[in-house]
Amino acid sequence: MYIGASQNLLMTIKIRQFPYEHESRKEIHFYPEKREKISTDILEIGPGRGDFLLATAENHPDKSLTAIELGKKRHFKMIPRIEKKGLTNITLIQGDARIILPQFIETESVTRAYVLFPDPWPKNRHIYLRLMSIDFIKLLIKVIKPGGHLFCATDYWPYAEWVISNVLKIDSLKIEGKPFFTSMDQVDFYQPSFFEKKWRGEGRAIYYMRFLKTE
Repeated sequence: MYIGASQNLLMTIKIRQFPYEHESRKEIHFYPEKREKISTDILEIGPGRGDFLLATAENHPDKSLTAIELGKKRHFKMIPRIEKKGLTNITLIQGDARIILPQFIETESVTRAYVLFPDPWPKNRHIYLRLMSIDFIKLLIKVIKPGGHLFCATDYWPYAEWVISNVLKIDSLKIEGKPFFTSMDQVDFYQPSFFEKKWRGEGRAIYYMRFLKTE
C-alpha cells in the first residue's frame, strides 16, 4: 500500500505542534499594498524564485494571482522581477501561510491553489514542520471554491506519500491521480521552474498531485 510505510513511521514519532503564537508576532509584508481581504483566482504557496508565478501571470493577464512566500529575501527579490515585466495582476504576501490564509484570503474565492515543491523536512524530528499537514490542508481548502483544485508537486517520494495519507482523511477533497501523476500536463497552467528542469535533467522523478474540492 502506498501510504503504509510512512504511516507506520509517523505513528512512532512524537507529535509536535506548529508554533502559531511565535509566528503570529512576526511582521507581514505586502506588495503592491496591504489589503484586508483578498479574493484571487490563483493562489500559490511558496513561489520561491517566482518562475511559475510570473509565467502564469504573464500568460493569463485576465487572472488575479496571489502568492504567499515565507522567505523575506525571496519576497523582495520577486518584486523587481514583477515590475520589470510590468505585471499588475500579482499580489505578494511575505509571511507564514498558516497565519496568513485565515486572516487575509477570502473564503471560497480561489479556483486553483498550488503548493509546488515545499520543503520536505526529511528528518523524522522535523516532520511537524512540513507544510501540508492535515490542519494546514483544512485551512487551505477553506479558501478554495467548491469545484476548485489544489495542486501539489514534490520530488521526494516519502513527502508525496505523506500528503496523500493526509488528504485521504479529508472528506471534501477527491484525489484525481492514482494517486499521483507523473506528467506535468495534468496540472493547470503549469510551467516548470528552473530547479524542476534541473532535477529532471538529473533523472529525478517528480510526483504531481491534483485534488478536487467537492463541497
